[in-house]
Amino acid sequence: MNQRRSLPAGWLAWLGLCCLVAAGPAHAAPERFEDTLCVTAKFSQGQPLSELPMLTDLGVKWVRDTVAWFDIEKRPGQYQAFPPEFQQRLDFYRQHDIGLVMLLAYDNPLAYPNTPAKPGNSADPVAYGRYAAEMARRLRKQGLRFVIELWNEPHNDLFHKFGGNWNGAPPSPWVDHYLRMVDEATHRIKLFDPSIRVITDDDMWVIHYHFLARGLTRQIDGFAIHPYTGGDIPELTAVTYDTDWTRPYQVVDPDRSFGSAMRRLREFGSQKLGKRPEIWITEWGWGVGEKSPLGPLSEEAVATYLPRAMILGAATGAEATCWFSTRDSVDGPMGLTDNNSRPRPAYYAFRDLHAKLGKARYVCPLSTQSGSGAAMAYLFRDAKGPLVARWDAYPAVQGAGKLSLERPATAPACARP
Repeated sequence: MNQRRSLPAGWLAWLGLCCLVAAGPAHAAPERFEDTLCVTAKFSQGQPLSELPMLTDLGVKWVRDTVAWFDIEKRPGQYQAFPPEFQQRLDFYRQHDIGLVMLLAYDNPLAYPNTPAKPGNSADPVAYGRYAAEMARRLRKQGLRFVIELWNEPHNDLFHKFGGNWNGAPPSPWVDHYLRMVDEATHRIKLFDPSIRVITDDDMWVIHYHFLARGLTRQIDGFAIHPYTGGDIPELTAVTYDTDWTRPYQVVDPDRSFGSAMRRLREFGSQKLGKRPEIWITEWGWGVGEKSPLGPLSEEAVATYLPRAMILGAATGAEATCWFSTRDSVDGPMGLTDNNSRPRPAYYAFRDLHAKLGKARYVCPLSTQSGSGAAMAYLFRDAKGPLVARWDAYPAVQGAGKLSLERPATAPACARP
């Protein structure tokens, strides 16, 4: 459904990509790059718990995980203990100081069955709000860092239950229903503890604009996004500045750069919420064999995309960037490991990225150029001094856009907006 257009050739495309981050608002970045590193785990979908140590091997500081609502609330208002497998994961996260992005999804037809009179009863906003508050209380007692993510890609789920336009444009009853769920959950969580961070979710840029325009509660702390590109490079968005179904909003600059989409969403969110919203990238990845401008993506090509995506997330102010995912499970060849526990090249790329850049602090984008059209470069600094992360955004050969890390004698000048 995404309409795509090629970027204009030459220096305008390069200038937009390289300098866009500097044009955005100032961001109080995490102390170290590793503080933004996250994975979406598949332990709730069959990944064996024996693979929990992969998280420390990778060096992640956040993990996205979940337990089904109907496994906790089997009857209205009667909450069960956490399943032993989930409790074991929570213990591991706490012991290794890994923060939890707690996904609260999906509906609960066991405790709240749908009926002709109440066809949406399994996703009742009040029941969901009570459940969200209960989960917040339990997680606070666990003594680990966490943020609560309200639902997963509601346009792929609630849209089919409540109807309307899939892209969130009014009239869209599913958007109204989701916003009631968010309002109930956020209000109840904040009553319990105002410091608990709560975020909405969807994988289409424009849907967040419709949430905000339709009265998303100001109690919310921010948004979770899934900026999949349909096989294209991490530096670009899947939509263009004039994609018809994103109107009346322009969600990205004419250069189609990821950084401009982040900047625009943050600015619109600030306008509507009266504060700077957090942006969490809770899913981002590519599948082996996925179509790309240079042909089906190889495992090696996906491994070149990974460090670029993680650095772009940090450079544009994301609180965390969660690679999707730790294991293929039910979602096809998108895992750092396949379903036979074989690590893919992307696994080693992630581990290597943390080892070499994890302790560094992000500083700014740099202005550089390469013959192929767009060289991306970002300045970091660690205990040894400046460190430059550099790669070619448009390699002529698939998999050639590999990250290189250079340690200059003096720090290069930051790009000017």
